[in-house]
Amino acid sequence: MRFFFFFLLILACAPLHASYIELSNGDRLMGELVRIEGDHVIWRSANFGEQRIHKHHVKNLFSNRPLKINGNDLPCIVESMEQENIVYYCGSRHKLNRVSLLSIKVMTPFDDFVEQKFLHQGRLGVSGAYSRGNEVREEWNIQGEFTARRGEWRHTLRGEFSETSWWHSPPSLKWQSRYTIDWFFRERWFWFNNLTLGKEEQRGVDSYTSLASGTGYQLWESQQTALSIKAGMAFFDEQYMEPSVIQQGFDPSDRYSAGQLGADFRYTLPGGIGFFHNNEFTQSMNDSDKWFWKSTTGLNATIVGRIYSEIKFDHNRDNQPQPGRQALDKRLTVGVGYKW
Repeated sequence: MRFFFFFLLILACAPLHASYIELSNGDRLMGELVRIEGDHVIWRSANFGEQRIHKHHVKNLFSNRPLKINGNDLPCIVESMEQENIVYYCGSRHKLNRVSLLSIKVMTPFDDFVEQKFLHQGRLGVSGAYSRGNEVREEWNIQGEFTARRGEWRHTLRGEFSETSWWHSPPSLKWQSRYTIDWFFRERWFWFNNLTLGKEEQRGVDSYTSLASGTGYQLWESQQTALSIKAGMAFFDEQYMEPSVIQQGFDPSDRYSAGQLGADFRYTLPGGIGFFHNNEFTQSMNDSDKWFWKSTTGLNATIVGRIYSEIKFDHNRDNQPQPGRQALDKRLTVGVGYKW
């Protein structure tokens, strides 16, 4: 009954002129907002049908359709945009809110939110190397991601599989599968929980499982740059590969709790090339000398349509590697991908 009352109130208070979206090139499309998902605004116009518009290209926006915005239990109306911020109110028009359009990762019509409809997107990337002659090497890597959103909840499934062989040696395997569920309880705040399974033969890890939970915050986000941070706790269960020569003190497995800190940064360079950097630091709560640091730095650019190219450098350090293993791992990959 409360939602029904506020539906009527908002519809009565909303301006009578039609919804529209104005692009940075000056074009204006009449129609209605279908939803916002990730980096795109989905807009439906009478002349062009459903359009998928990147947020970078949106200059202004007005929608008289009641919407669900993170952190608000009441339907909201978007009035306009001030530079990169959308201006909206929920319930009372006398209380206007302003938040960066890029910070809103999901916005749906309020009736869709009540019906709890699913939205989804994904991407798939492949890279590899093959050489014969002075160097004999075979390497390939597949990475994929699928995301489904329902209301204020986001479900993400990520997977990676790689196989590397030098001079006809038995291939070294690495795979990882991670399921994450995020709750966007405010425009800039989210609560994350994830389960990760994997194997890294190069590090001497036969299998590992981790459970993590924590909170993240979007410090800033604009068309050119963005930075978010997160902090949480995790539990690890690792099983190690038995070395050819077992040294004194070798332990085939380890279980421990740890604290985690992470950051995710991006910046748009001239020409529309995207620079990105993310890192995560893990400190064991059981052993002060046991810690990990993982980072990824790279560039990406759209080739055509939804096909993109990417080059990235992974830098991973294990302060207590397994016997016979190096503490530092580096990897440079170049590949192409497809996103939808």
